[in-house]
Amino acid sequence: MIQSVKRAFDIIEYISQNGNLVRLNDIAHALELQKTTVHNFLDTLKELGYVEQDEITPRYRVTSKLQCLYSPDVNLTSIKTTLKPVLEKLTEMTKETSYLAVQIGSYFRYELKCEPDRSVRISLEEGKECAMEKTAIGKLFMTYSRHLRSATLRKFDQETAAHFSDELALVKKNGYALDLEEYEADLNCVAIPFFHRNTVVAVIGLSGPAFRFKKAEMIAAVDEMRALVKAAFPPKGKNNICLYSCDEKDREKNELPRTLSSVHS
Repeated sequence: MIQSVKRAFDIIEYISQNGNLVRLNDIAHALELQKTTVHNFLDTLKELGYVEQDEITPRYRVTSKLQCLYSPDVNLTSIKTTLKPVLEKLTEMTKETSYLAVQIGSYFRYELKCEPDRSVRISLEEGKECAMEKTAIGKLFMTYSRHLRSATLRKFDQETAAHFSDELALVKKNGYALDLEEYEADLNCVAIPFFHRNTVVAVIGLSGPAFRFKKAEMIAAVDEMRALVKAAFPPKGKNNICLYSCDEKDREKNELPRTLSSVHS
């Protein structure tokens, strides 16, 4: 195997499968490469037109020249417009804070939120970049990203890594993730993945104070979340975009593609 070719494709796969807007440091850490090595590969890929650098932030994205590795036709603005009433309805039904989050490399960012009209509620900051660890959102993104999962597991000792791997396997089986006061005391969260062409492009979540939003309420809310999302994005929705949540009925057909080498092991 020619290592330089493998590294080039490793970098392309990492960018395309981890939010398509990532830092050089994210790539170097995830692939265990020197920053100078990654920089040289990125410069070459930019010259060839396969990668471009964001105009505002020092992050890289894959271009439409690599549609076979990434779905550049996913329109986040359209998704947000369609999902805003879904979040509003979800908050109306549950009286808790709902949100939409997207992955950007080794972090995630809140793109939408809807807060209930009650004195005790969870308030989230839109546009803020947050760490993945110990969050329901992060667990979902790690479940469906081999690179992100591997980079996280390397931080743990063997016993902790094994326990966390088991938890992520359960997340994939159930189709949702829970955060029971792991990220922050007195805060609980449940989240489901949002798919486009069998790839998680966003996460929809619901958060509430632990004294009120308990595990039973969280699990019950999953069905409500899925139903609302599927109603907004039927299998053959407008613009020929198939966006859906991964529920029990669809889980087998929604398994991530394996046409790429070990995309999601």
